[in-house]
Amino acid sequence: MDKSPDPAWQAKQMRPLVPEAVFNRYAHQETVRADRISYRSDGLAINGFALFPRAATNPPPVILYAHGGVAKWGRITFFDILELFRLAERGYVVIASALRGEGGSEGRPNLGAGDRQDMLNLIPLASELGEVDTKRIGLWGFSRGGGLGYRVLAATDTIRSAVLVGASADLVTNPRRAEFDKHVYRGIVDNYLADPDEALRALSAAYWPEKIAANTEILLVHGASDDRVQVTNSLTMAAHLSQLNRRYELLIPESGSHTLIEHQHRVREAIDRWFDRSLAPTKL
Repeated sequence: MDKSPDPAWQAKQMRPLVPEAVFNRYAHQETVRADRISYRSDGLAINGFALFPRAATNPPPVILYAHGGVAKWGRITFFDILELFRLAERGYVVIASALRGEGGSEGRPNLGAGDRQDMLNLIPLASELGEVDTKRIGLWGFSRGGGLGYRVLAATDTIRSAVLVGASADLVTNPRRAEFDKHVYRGIVDNYLADPDEALRALSAAYWPEKIAANTEILLVHGASDDRVQVTNSLTMAAHLSQLNRRYELLIPESGSHTLIEHQHRVREAIDRWFDRSLAPTKL
């Protein structure tokens, strides 16, 4: 963690969030079994992780995790893995995809149909990983993974519950649009060169909220001071979901950053409450 250029993510700040005894429990896989996985998606070998609670007596529910960042910035971080351990220890099978072209997965990064398919293919994969309850599936997405989460929810109604943190919902009017146009979107967004605005609308849930599965409960979490993905993304989606009479909640920690690391305890509690209520894991 000390290699992080952001002091908020270095070891001194992490230790209170992951005490040594907890870290050692994860490191020795005492309560959770963690496996590296590889699965097929559009003929590509996609890497990822699957974590299983050791003490589950009944088939546990599943949480799919969609990471942040994209292309050379897209990765499942070390802190992500610690949080996946934490959720697995609470009684969930947690599955995370590195997505194509990222984390050693085959193919080229694709901010479009490709990454959506990589996430959707985790659903049938879950039933192949052993005794799991595929009628109780949740989705947790952060940043780019939150925006991807919206698109997954528009493509399937099998996700019972979702938590979307710092999720992008409008790439068209993003204040950082020029920066991303130059450094990110070219080559990884479907049909971008033909019609940039239309290509970005296809990735932006704010333009098609009615497509999101009506049976999925959604918790939106966004830092009020997020300088990477403006909080208006989640405020706009909350307004749409309210107008559509969908089941959702909105949590906006005051002065919260994009990562919400300074509110991690509060965010954890909200995520745990949301998934525990909607997916009801077996208590270990």
